Amino acid sequence: MQHTISLIVALTVVLTGFGTARAIEFGEAPELAKQVAEGTLPPVKDRLPTTPMIVTPNERLGVYGGTWKMAQRSRRDHALLIRNIGYEPLLRWTPQWSSTIPNVALSFQPSSDATEFFFRLRPGMRWSDGAAFTADDIVFWYEDILNNPDFADAIPEWLTSGGNTVQVDKIDTYTLAFRFSEPYGLFPTALARPEGVEPVSYPAHFLKPLLPKYNKNADSEAKQLGYTGWKERFIDVFGQPGSIDDPTRWDHPNVPTLNAWVLVGVYGEDNPLIAKRNPYYWKIDPIGRQLPYIDRVSMTLVPSKEAASDAAIAGEVNMQERHIGSRADEILAKNSDLRPFTLIESDMNILTLSLNLNDKDPALRAIFQNKDFRIALSYAIDRESIIDRFVPGALPHQAAPRPESPQYHTKLARQFMAYDVELAEMHLAKAGLTHKNDQGILLRPDGQPLSFTIDTEGKDRFEMLNAITRYWRELGIDVTARNLPRDEFVALRELNEHHASAWGGDGGLDAMVIPINYLPISADSSWFATGWAHWYLNPDDAEAITPPEIVRNQFALYDQLKTTANPEKQNQLMREILDISADQFYVMGIALPPNRKGVVSRDFHNVPKVMPAAWSYATPAPTNPSQYFIQVE
Repeated sequence: MQHTISLIVALTVVLTGFGTARAIEFGEAPELAKQVAEGTLPPVKDRLPTTPMIVTPNERLGVYGGTWKMAQRSRRDHALLIRNIGYEPLLRWTPQWSSTIPNVALSFQPSSDATEFFFRLRPGMRWSDGAAFTADDIVFWYEDILNNPDFADAIPEWLTSGGNTVQVDKIDTYTLAFRFSEPYGLFPTALARPEGVEPVSYPAHFLKPLLPKYNKNADSEAKQLGYTGWKERFIDVFGQPGSIDDPTRWDHPNVPTLNAWVLVGVYGEDNPLIAKRNPYYWKIDPIGRQLPYIDRVSMTLVPSKEAASDAAIAGEVNMQERHIGSRADEILAKNSDLRPFTLIESDMNILTLSLNLNDKDPALRAIFQNKDFRIALSYAIDRESIIDRFVPGALPHQAAPRPESPQYHTKLARQFMAYDVELAEMHLAKAGLTHKNDQGILLRPDGQPLSFTIDTEGKDRFEMLNAITRYWRELGIDVTARNLPRDEFVALRELNEHHASAWGGDGGLDAMVIPINYLPISADSSWFATGWAHWYLNPDDAEAITPPEIVRNQFALYDQLKTTANPEKQNQLMREILDISADQFYVMGIALPPNRKGVVSRDFHNVPKVMPAAWSYATPAPTNPSQYFIQVE
């Protein structure tokens, strides 16, 4: 049954950029219509903005109802929430990952020199609690979060240009300008990444009472509640400011959002974790029915990726791509209610291996910074054997952009990949490592055995890493692979307490967007040199380590890249950055990841048969989960 209200509205079809004024009947889910009839919810015409975003269904118009079921790891798996229900930035990717389009913004206009970016918001748009969403919310984020000295870590690299933080100016209630001191051609791309939701994540009406600037009693009120002060209370109520990619941001279901579904439980505590329909969601289908189609999202908490696959086999999953790829064929064979969809892999490696060039141990730091040592480790790996055992049919590949990428770099992708123990030993000798102890372990220049740990997370990665470290031990290097809980893995890198890391390979098709493996630009993710990354972001940071001149040259090139809006010039500068990366050989790889599969039940519709797979794309969010629907055929 459809519940509709007739009115004349001006609608802008954001996906195509065309607008048309026409009569439309706004529809809503039966459960919301019931609340309207009972007087507990305003009519749908009062809940939608003047110009809702129209979402074109992938296959056909859907029906209301049902529960989207997924399996979520019980610890540090907030990325599943970001990717599926937490992606509503000002600009978003198209489903094909071909360009950015307005999303929360009704319209968007850059200046000709790419220093100013003007955003028109949607009049009448509301937070999930019904409060108005306006330019004041973004100004609150800018003034009271991003530039608040009490939140010192709140300024990420993507909100700077020329070393200066963005300036955000309110023009009127629904119009803002983001201004940079130097051209920033990559800004629209940065906004479309998952991190781009930050400017629209801070409901001013909800958070202002927690800050002393707006509430002179904020500190005393916090202390009365048992907190040390207002800041501790703010973080306890909202989560850690600065990045959506923080698990604490998903512990607070009372914080209003702009998402299609809003949490009604606490991640890590409630099982299943439920997200219910947002009655103020601001998107509609082409015939005026408010989205989302699906009533609620239910995430069963599981202890591991293996358990997520088991849950899919048991029927506890009806659409998911995360965690189940390695067992997708088994899942499909054992659960005939599920069918596959294809994920076009954008990662550049099944396993990247990096030494900490800023290791706190001076002797290890000197060894790790010696390029010959890194070359020796690469030559010592029998990649063909690793591939045959773990990913049959994959192609050997170093940590470099994929062949399909316009940034593909032959030298970076192919160098030092032959399995050649003699060459490995020759490069160890060039690195000054020739003496061994009675156990056959190479000795460091200080006479200590050459011993270190290399960390990863997850059973599949750990098994592959264990196989790789055996080759290094045969050279006389005492390497211990560790499979750590994700919280511990991340914490060690935040403190620069790690020796080496083994992880996936971001930057296969999106090297310009996520260059973290090609130059140490991210203190959160460039684990091969977090100290240099801190220096790039802020040379005065206590964690900053001054990098060599060649690395500083890379930073300068990347700053130039950010300032140009010319794609040809961007590619040229990225090529120069990759030339340096090839010469430095920061990170090594094993093989190109093959495409993988997600699973979706036969009664779950409007999921594309093919979609990109990438963190920067936030798979599957740009395919518009709000237009997914469930209906038995």
